[in-house]
Amino acid sequence: MKLKNIFTTKEEEEIAHHLGKIQLFNNVTLMERVKVAKYFRKKIYPAGTKIFHEGDNGESMYVIQEGAVRITKKVQDKEETLVNIVDGNFFGEMALLEDSPRSASVIALSNVIMLELYRINLLKLLKNHPHIGVKIMYNLSQILSKRIRQSGDKIKDLLTWDYLKKAKDEI
Repeated sequence: MKLKNIFTTKEEEEIAHHLGKIQLFNNVTLMERVKVAKYFRKKIYPAGTKIFHEGDNGESMYVIQEGAVRITKKVQDKEETLVNIVDGNFFGEMALLEDSPRSASVIALSNVIMLELYRINLLKLLKNHPHIGVKIMYNLSQILSKRIRQSGDKIKDLLTWDYLKKAKDEI
């Protein structure tokens, strides 16, 4: 659906429509996404590009519009893949909530088109459009809660595996 006179630019129209496909923007109307689109910047990274390194200062999150990335973490001086994610997903969201170093590295697996949201822009969005900000922050809290629960389940599985391995070694 093309909306005349509400988009400042064609790029903002494209961003608003794309954000509608992202879980983070569930229950955010098209008109609200139009307002949100102004706070994002499009970034393009060629395949193989390190988007950021573990330990870098985190100031923004990314929504993958097109392409795929690999998220890695250093484990005993070796780079281990945590997950590969594709368009329709986002990463780096912890940088919106805290001023801490990046907890992982991200590498473009293919040519990637992303939408970047800086923490400072999120704060402006929250100030200028609090009703939209509440929806986004509520969605973000649900997504992070689900991810924490899944991580807890993985830790439980690892601890159970370690316990079973030790028990087997003792027999």
